[in-house]
Order: sequence, then structure tokens, then C-alpha cells
Amino acid sequence: MRVLLVEDEKSMLFTLSNLLKHRGHEVIAALSAEKGLEALGEKQVDLVISDLRLPGMDGISLIAEVRKRCDDVVPIIISAYGTLGNAIDALKLSVCDFLRKPFDLTTFEETLSRAEQRRNKLLAYKKYVLELKENLVGEERKRTMLSRFVSKQVVDRIMSGGELPARAGQTQKVSVLFADISDFTGLSESLDQKSLLFIVNTFYSALERVMTQHGGILDKFMGDGIMMVFGNSKDYHEAAFRALGAAVEIQGQMDEIRQELRRFELPEISIHIGVCTGMATACSIGTQEQLAYTYIGDAVNLAKRLQDLAGPGEIIVSESTASELAESEDSIAGLKQLLPLPPLALKGRQDQVVVYRAEYDLGNRSVQ
Repeated sequence: MRVLLVEDEKSMLFTLSNLLKHRGHEVIAALSAEKGLEALGEKQVDLVISDLRLPGMDGISLIAEVRKRCDDVVPIIISAYGTLGNAIDALKLSVCDFLRKPFDLTTFEETLSRAEQRRNKLLAYKKYVLELKENLVGEERKRTMLSRFVSKQVVDRIMSGGELPARAGQTQKVSVLFADISDFTGLSESLDQKSLLFIVNTFYSALERVMTQHGGILDKFMGDGIMMVFGNSKDYHEAAFRALGAAVEIQGQMDEIRQELRRFELPEISIHIGVCTGMATACSIGTQEQLAYTYIGDAVNLAKRLQDLAGPGEIIVSESTASELAESEDSIAGLKQLLPLPPLALKGRQDQVVVYRAEYDLGNRSVQ
């Protein structure tokens, strides 16, 4: 440790300086506070040992001055005049010990040992706080980076030290929502890439806010579309309720999106949505070099088919989702009814599929 020793008695300064050096400390010794500060310069110091009464600046003022440079320095005051006022001043500066003259070397060594232990504890605590801050910053940086690529649930799982779901992951009942910009191919032919990117990002930003409010999981962005998953193993009815509630609110956001696009003289857009409730497996898929976390299964496939069937501004819902909603006592804001459509024959399915169109009223416009 580096020690600043200030004592105006030459013999005492010599004795204490040698004792400190014998214990392996680097010593800056001075007969006055001013000379001690001058010798210290810009160096950091661990301990300050100073006589209280000195020619010029006193020991209390010296410690206060050193504290401006080294706020965690450990001070010891030596004095033959231990008044109450001096003791109070010393306490304000967190003086480790107030050593009264005359004292023997054994007492001094005991006092010095306490100061060394205190300094070591301060250094250990300072290191702990620094490492804690670095870990928190590092973890937050990793969390922010990961959250741009996978859902919050996956990020939490990774950061907690858990493993990603295996390729043969857990199968559960969920509600899946696909939303897509209608006639995006036509837009691509008539607009430049910068305008297309602005439209897509505006669309994504609005959808992501709605998804978060309704407790959905972002599974993936797909060019001009998005896939969300709602659900947990505890309440399937709530998952269907939240998924359709999000779908209706997404359509409700379209007027704001169109208004934003008009500000930049860009064409208006519409979106079409499909929602399906059923079994899906959360798993990681891909190669040894690159994996993606996603949901796969019949509910995902059907939700995508329903989105493809929906027209601009429409929400098409599976029979399973409608059944889950029928058992819920809650109502979805803006949803008027689920209108059954004629059964549909879908590629890859033997039986016809019963679907519903969500009729919604958003105040300023109604879709039937």
C-alpha cells in the first residue's frame, strides 16, 4: 500500500516511516501537510497517517484535501490533544483510528493492522461493485442483442443459464397469428427499395406494440409479414382471446399507419390476418452452424393458410379458435361477431375446414 505519513517531529517521522517500510508499504513522508500534498502530487494513496497539529494546515484539513483525490483512503490521526471537537471532525471524515500520544510501537502496529484490514475490505468491495456493474452492463448488452433476434421468453431462458429447447421440443396448445401486407408484390413493382423498407418497418413497429400489449411472442418476421404466438400451458382460452384481441387491434392501427405513410406521400396499405388455435411444438430447427427457435405444427400451418385466404382488412379465424372464444365470458373490444363461412377445401387436408370471418367495428370504420 502507499502511505502518506505527515509528522512534524523528525524522530517520530523517522521511526514510523521505517516501521511502515518494514511492513512492505511505500511511504511518502513529510514534516508538514503542504509538503506532504506536494510530494503526493497526482498519485493515489491508500492510507494517511497524520499528526493533528501541524505547522500550517492541520491533520483534519489534510485528510479532507486527500479525500478529494482518493475518496476511499483510510486515515489515522495522531494527537496529544484529543478534544471532543477534534474527535467529531475526525468522525466526519471516517477516520479509522484516533491514536493518542504517547503510544508504544505495539499499539501503533495494532492500529495500523486495523487500518490495513479496513483498506483491504474497501478494495475488495470496490472490486465487487465494479465487477457487478460490468456483469450487469454485459448482460444487458447481450439481452438487448438477443432480443432483436428471438422472443423475450427465449432470451430469458438463455440468460438464466437454461438450454434452448431441443429439436424435438415441447408440444402445447397455442394460438398462432399471421399478418401480412396485402398486394405487397404490386407495391414492390411500383416503389423503390427505400420506400418499401419504410412501409414494412412502419408496419412492423405498430404490430410489435400490439403484440407486446396482448402478451404475444414474436416468432419471426417474414419479409412483409409477421408470425406471433400466444399461449401457455395454463390457460388455452385466454390464448385464443388474446390472439384475436391482438388481430382486431392490429386492424385498428391501420388508420394511424396510413396517416403516417401519407405524410411521406406513400400509398396506403391493408393487411390480412389469419388466427388458428391448436397444437404446436416449440423447438430449435436448423443446422449445426445455424439454429432458429420457432413453433411448428398443424396450428402454424393452418394459421398461415387462413392468412392467405383473408382479403385486405379481413381476419379469418379457425373453428378451434372460435370454439375457445365461445367458452370465454370476456368480450373483445371492437369485435362484433364471428361469421361462419362455407367450409373450405384446403390443399393437404382430406376434410373441409370450417372457418370464420371476424366482423369488427373500430368506431370510424366497420368490416363485415
